Amino acid sequence: MFFERISTELPELSHKRIELPDKSVYFNHIHRHCELLFFISGVAEYSIDGRVFRPSPYDLLFIPSATYHYLIPSPNVPYENYVVGIDPDRLRPEVYQKLFSPPYMISVGDDAEMRAFFTRLDRYHAAYSHEDFCSCAEAITVELFTYLSYRKDTLHSVHSRGVTYIDGIVRFIAEHLHEPLDAEIISRHFLLSKSYVQNMFSERMHIGLKKYIMQKKIYAAHRDIVCGMSPKEVCEAYSFGDYSGFYRLYRQTFSVSPGAKR
Repeated sequence: MFFERISTELPELSHKRIELPDKSVYFNHIHRHCELLFFISGVAEYSIDGRVFRPSPYDLLFIPSATYHYLIPSPNVPYENYVVGIDPDRLRPEVYQKLFSPPYMISVGDDAEMRAFFTRLDRYHAAYSHEDFCSCAEAITVELFTYLSYRKDTLHSVHSRGVTYIDGIVRFIAEHLHEPLDAEIISRHFLLSKSYVQNMFSERMHIGLKKYIMQKKIYAAHRDIVCGMSPKEVCEAYSFGDYSGFYRLYRQTFSVSPGAKR
């Protein structure tokens, strides 16, 4: 078992087995990097932007960048997985789009070649120095994503539950990030009461609707700033309105000012 932070481009590479998983230590979170999760054993559910998946052994889950997600493990059932976190900019846009689009989960139990990528990581971690392992892990990760991009089953049936208004709300927010958004606007669009939308969203997503909207906007804004837009242009483009509020949220989220050199 191991947990490594290889680089800013590979912020997590791990193989973990939890003998007695505790639901209370797993919480809803969001980050800029995307994740590939290889489920080995246990009983668990994963919520990815409101879609709930119950993986079987040797299923792969693809968790996109800037996406709220969390694990719901079954207590007292040993749980094991691998996680590969990667900066989305490390992947070609067409590869990212192919792999990190819904439905987010595929079964690879019959693919010995794919599973071999992970067993090699175990073997090299046990045998090599930290520096040599990191070098090999970078190469294996690039090879793994290249291999997955050539698989033929990116469109496939998966087991997800709880498809409700939440899926529509999440899509609506993603498609209107550049516009003013709040519970009132969303409830009118879906012909639902404001309180119902807020309560339903919080219960399903484990985060308040207002906070979710602002986090989705700030991560999208961050990406545009990295790509060369000025902070003031981005603030206006995503309808933050008040630059001082945008500045505080950006600094709180990324620990640097929006104008910091990169």
